[in-house]
Amino acid sequence: MNDLFSDSFKKYTDQNQQVDEDDVEAGRENDTLDKFFEDVENVKSEIKNVEMLYQKLHEANEENKTAHNTKTVKVTGARMDSDVQQVLKLVKFIKGKLKALKRSNAASQKIPGCGPGSSVDRTRTSVVSGLRKKAQGYDG
Repeated sequence: MNDLFSDSFKKYTDQNQQVDEDDVEAGRENDTLDKFFEDVENVKSEIKNVEMLYQKLHEANEENKTAHNTKTVKVTGARMDSDVQQVLKLVKFIKGKLKALKRSNAASQKIPGCGPGSSVDRTRTSVVSGLRKKAQGYDG
């Protein structure tokens, strides 16, 4: 009768092995998510920079519409050109980061406990798609 339970609980006789196996529930997957969320925050800050530059461009355009002095129009136009160049650089950076996050998601699916359909996978996928949607208007 004692042998009925010995095989099923044999893997838990060594406490270290039990801790390793239960580590997923204890938060081992958080190690992979920490780096991911750090990258997400970087992308979010770059998106905010693009939004601020867009606002500056909008204000400069309105200022340019009401300017009567040629010198003012040229200065505003030059400032707008500079801002457009910055926006293009940031958008390329953001697109590259989003592609890297997507590749990172695919790589993380190969980690045990983080496979397709897992909570980590669903979290990563939804966050990246939210960032893509937010950055959608900045295709350049």
